[in-house]
Amino acid sequence: MHRLDFFPKNSLIGQYRTLFSSRTGVDVLSHMLFDLGVFTQTSDTPENVALRNYGLRLLKILGGDDPSKDSVDMFIKKIVKQPLKREIDDNE
Repeated sequence: MHRLDFFPKNSLIGQYRTLFSSRTGVDVLSHMLFDLGVFTQTSDTPENVALRNYGLRLLKILGGDDPSKDSVDMFIKKIVKQPLKREIDDNE
């Protein structure tokens, strides 16, 4: 299990992208992000803030940026197709 305070290495990021890059995966990711409040306005209760922050973390892991810049579908397709960043060495 991976802790949330550590950013995953490229091998795990690649697994996330493989999972979410299929047509079904894109649909599931879109559903998850809506449920987590990433694309919708929710109240600022601690629970909602935590859920939205986790959704934003998923986007960051996948290589996403600010979701308000693109439509939801284009945004998700863009992040799962971009190349992996090589900033983190998998051997560390």
